[in-house]
Amino acid sequence: MASGKISGVTIRVRVGDSEIEVTGPKSYVEKKIDEFLKKPPTSRSGVSVSPLTADSVRPELKGKPMSAAQFFKKCNPKTDNDRVLVAGFYLEQVINLPNFTASEVRDQIKEAKRQPPKNVNDSINQNIKKGLLMSAGDRDNKIAFVLTSDGEEQVKEMLEEGKA
Repeated sequence: MASGKISGVTIRVRVGDSEIEVTGPKSYVEKKIDEFLKKPPTSRSGVSVSPLTADSVRPELKGKPMSAAQFFKKCNPKTDNDRVLVAGFYLEQVINLPNFTASEVRDQIKEAKRQPPKNVNDSINQNIKKGLLMSAGDRDNKIAFVLTSDGEEQVKEMLEEGKA
């Protein structure tokens, strides 16, 4: 800011399953983040949002965490890109990680007893191009990723199709 140029900032905040990303002047971003933190999270319809847990995905598992294999079976991802997306969703929503790395995705797919992509990073990049994943900075000297809202919706659609 020494040059007198106004620069924008981008901040992403996640509280439970609710998330906001705001870009703009610092005062605007701070105002929007404060508003987000002061009101309880709601869905687009105005109904309170409940987190997607093993209980909500599969009620008969109350009190027990859903395994990766169970979750993959429910979603039934057919492509490498879908398997990467489902693994990321599982890590974020069931395991409650704030973000994930490519190696964590690969390990999660293996834990689910599915064949991981030959190149997990390529599948991640393809999902980024589709707007389903995005970079979340670095963690432990590795690039971290998170699902976008579109990515979450796509996995939820896979879950719904699995119920049919």
